[in-house]
Amino acid sequence: MFIAALRTLVILLTFSIYTVLSRDLITNAQGLVAYTVLLIGYLSVETKNLWARETHLFWINPVVLASLFTFVLAFGVSNVLFFMPEDVLEVVGLEPIVTPWMNQLMLLVMLGALAMWLGYDSGIGRRLGRMLQISRFLHQWMTTSTRVNRPALYVCIAISLVARLLMIKLGVYGYSSNFNQLIAGAAYTQYLLMAESLGEIALLGLAIQCFASARSTLFNRQLLTLVLGYEVLFGFLSGFKSQVVIPFIIVGLVYYSQRHRVPWIVIPAVVLGLFAAYAVIEPFRDARNQDAGFEGTSVEGIGQTMISASSEPGAEEEGAGTALSILSRLNLTYVASRGLEYAATTAPPEGSPDFLGDIILAPAHALIPRFLWKNKPLHVSGLWYTVEVIGVDVYSSTAMSPFTYLNFAGGPLAVVLGFFSVGIIQRGLFDGLRGFGGGGLIVLLGLLGVLTNIDSTFNAFPTAIIRIFPLMVIAQYVLLSRPRPLSMD
Repeated sequence: MFIAALRTLVILLTFSIYTVLSRDLITNAQGLVAYTVLLIGYLSVETKNLWARETHLFWINPVVLASLFTFVLAFGVSNVLFFMPEDVLEVVGLEPIVTPWMNQLMLLVMLGALAMWLGYDSGIGRRLGRMLQISRFLHQWMTTSTRVNRPALYVCIAISLVARLLMIKLGVYGYSSNFNQLIAGAAYTQYLLMAESLGEIALLGLAIQCFASARSTLFNRQLLTLVLGYEVLFGFLSGFKSQVVIPFIIVGLVYYSQRHRVPWIVIPAVVLGLFAAYAVIEPFRDARNQDAGFEGTSVEGIGQTMISASSEPGAEEEGAGTALSILSRLNLTYVASRGLEYAATTAPPEGSPDFLGDIILAPAHALIPRFLWKNKPLHVSGLWYTVEVIGVDVYSSTAMSPFTYLNFAGGPLAVVLGFFSVGIIQRGLFDGLRGFGGGGLIVLLGLLGVLTNIDSTFNAFPTAIIRIFPLMVIAQYVLLSRPRPLSMD
């Protein structure tokens, strides 16, 4: 009864803020503060209530992490940016201006948060979890062991290395990618990305083996350190800051799942990794965009550009505002609100993304290979958003937020239905997989990024789950050693 009353109250407060804003009884800035406080307060109470009911694996529960990453960081605490002094905001190219469209967006964010938690607590989510728990397929293929098959581990690392080097050679790796090469290689790039992900899967399996036992061998700890370093190195080479810190997060989450306590040393490791990523990758991106002769088809070329760009005097000066830059990159309120304004005032030109159609056809997009579907969409809505909505004609994908994407697809109703389905899937997969030991943990953590940081192109959410789930089941089956049958002699 308490949680039902809470959600009813939050709905009333959400629309009360909308009403007083529409009648100009409060300013846009006051409205943003009200929405932000309501969002953070509501999600805090939801998570605290869940903690009171269930603490097992609480910090890898998808709905808890999604509340933090998709909602609180992107549309909650980072909104403090818009109330900072103007001279401070100039460092990251923002203005201390709150628009009506930002509050319209926050309304959708509130509806999305409520819908996600309603979906998580729904009977549909619980039934999905029970179906997975009793699934014959999963009982046949899931491995409860926490011991790694050493040859399979080495093969996974080798395949990931070959895939990464090949992607670099073809000009389709990370931020160094060439747009024309990406279009030309659309038929096979997805398979190379899957092969590349075997590196993270190897790190995941090795971490489970190390932390599952009270005393891991020195060799296993050294091997874990080497694989962690390998993943961080290619995180830098990818030019994506998140790829630098994800390996640390993986190790931390596995430690928590096996030892049932948070490894606090991971937090400073992630923070330091993020600062290092900004110090190296931001200058590299500027150099890559400004240098017409950039050589992005070799490790040497990417590495030399990265080193020379980050060592320039200007890069050090920019490093002073790294914390502010991180905060501005986390926040999506203004950038996402531009899409709401565009949808309300502009008719999209011919050739614009079919937002609703891409969501409906997501299963087909996930399963049908491009060589069988010649006109399969390329899903470049982020590039379209940069050029058409933001008005900047550069090769760069802009995160519009899942709320803006769903608004393009069908307005507030699409936001509610979309995040209700997110909550259902979060509950079903969390309940259904956590009882399968080491194999279940590999599958769950392999899906965790998709389930917690909801993609700005929302159609990628169902597509990724349909693709990743069976691949992770196969990966854990191969990577983990099967329990040996007892001898009958």
